[in-house]
Amino acid sequence: MNDRSGSLGYRRLRAPAEDGTALCDPPLVEAVAWLDTSRAPRRPRQLEIGGRPLSDLQAAARQSVLVRARDYTTQYRDVADHARGADAPLILAGHQPDLVHPGVWFKNFVLDALARRTGGHALHLLIDNDAVKSTALRVPSGSPAAPVVTWVELDAATERVPYEARQVRDEALFRSFGQRVTRALAPLIATPLIRDWWPLVTTCLGRHGNLGRAVAEARHVLEGRWGLATWELPWSQVCDDWPFRAFAVSLLGDAERLWQVHNDALAAYRRVNRVRSHTHPVPDLVRHDDWWEVPFWLWTDSAPQRRPVFVRRAGAALTVTDRDSVYRELPVTADGGADRGVERLTAWHAEGIRLRPRALLTTMFARLVLSDLFVHGIGGAKYDELTDAIAYRLWGIAPPAHLVATATLKLPVAGGPVDVASSASVEQQLRELRYHPEHHLDEHAGETARRLVAEKRQWLAHDVPASARSARHRALERINQTLFALLHERHAALVAARGAARGEARRQAILAARDYAFCLFPSETLRTRLLELSGAAP
Repeated sequence: MNDRSGSLGYRRLRAPAEDGTALCDPPLVEAVAWLDTSRAPRRPRQLEIGGRPLSDLQAAARQSVLVRARDYTTQYRDVADHARGADAPLILAGHQPDLVHPGVWFKNFVLDALARRTGGHALHLLIDNDAVKSTALRVPSGSPAAPVVTWVELDAATERVPYEARQVRDEALFRSFGQRVTRALAPLIATPLIRDWWPLVTTCLGRHGNLGRAVAEARHVLEGRWGLATWELPWSQVCDDWPFRAFAVSLLGDAERLWQVHNDALAAYRRVNRVRSHTHPVPDLVRHDDWWEVPFWLWTDSAPQRRPVFVRRAGAALTVTDRDSVYRELPVTADGGADRGVERLTAWHAEGIRLRPRALLTTMFARLVLSDLFVHGIGGAKYDELTDAIAYRLWGIAPPAHLVATATLKLPVAGGPVDVASSASVEQQLRELRYHPEHHLDEHAGETARRLVAEKRQWLAHDVPASARSARHRALERINQTLFALLHERHAALVAARGAARGEARRQAILAARDYAFCLFPSETLRTRLLELSGAAP
């Protein structure tokens, strides 16, 4: 499992390259064994967050999130209640509610498999505080011999807003999306999942009009039909519950230390991982005079674009602002109690003000307060090396472990790779032809060629004084050009081979990509492969 000390060390994680393979790190059997031995007691009772023992905050948050998840999920699908008690392990995963590729979707299958093996609760969080990055989907089209990539619009483009605030703007365009994708795919995939699945998405849309929720709910219904028994819940509902608000008030009240810990841990992460970018994996928090940036977002219902949050202490209160339109006072108490602050955050919500955590705080709360085990993809696992370091520096503990799960599944397109020489090999032969043409002459080259080869060897056999080096260079260049001219047929063949190699590389880059959306795959093929991979995971 991940390092429990909060120290940073380099961890190399790579997605499997071969089609139909998966990564589970650690293997599921080890994760199950870890859960069996690590859950009692869950946390030291003396640690307090928001004026409450962490164990009390955990118990309340877990109970609330399970009730909310059950209520939310049963709005659109049936989920058998396995009568698992409140003390059963809670295993979480999470992702933005969009059209993910099968390697990301694989996390949900691992989540279900872990819950079955441990008798635990499986909950997938819809991370809807993230902004929608694109309203078009990358789709391969053309033919197997000459594929192309096209972008198919899902909805009318708008300013980037969080998923929780992103309603569908062009319903006709959205409803026709499945048909348009199916047509684009037709030469490559005859019966893609999206053809029969997209009507379910549009049915879900009719209940609320939210783009991300419609996609996620339809995907979750499909998972149920395929045998998975997991809960789902939008992250925004977790943020609007009092345990998270108590957590947020506690961090806002300690803004200066949070700022310092965050930036120190980030600098250490960059050193260990040899990251030079000042924006990766996240930017440093900034400070403007006595305003301290904290890792939260603010937006309003009337202006739902995410804005950074700054805090300034003024006596017994904090001023919290986006340095734009929102300036609000937040009471803090000397004993660290968060009740009054929670009440104020609740009032802000009623005004249409949304306070949401950034990525690191999202998984910090999900793992530290809610889960016994979190299932991450590779990107999230790398991020959470930093999360663990921040949590340890703040409180002297690291969140419960996470498991890394991903898979590589490629579209089953007819006509496999063409056996052509690699582009690198052909380029090397072309270079040899230009600078060492004598190696490619045959026995029928003729007397002139043999004389030139002998002359070149004579020039190369002995060192020459500095005064003669220019003459030698000109002589070698003349010889190479003359011999190269005798090899024009060989050169033409290699140029043609280079074109074929580059064309095949482009073809494979399109057809063999692992990041196409799951709904582009044939339904039965994808179902079988994902269930087999998660069921066969050790």
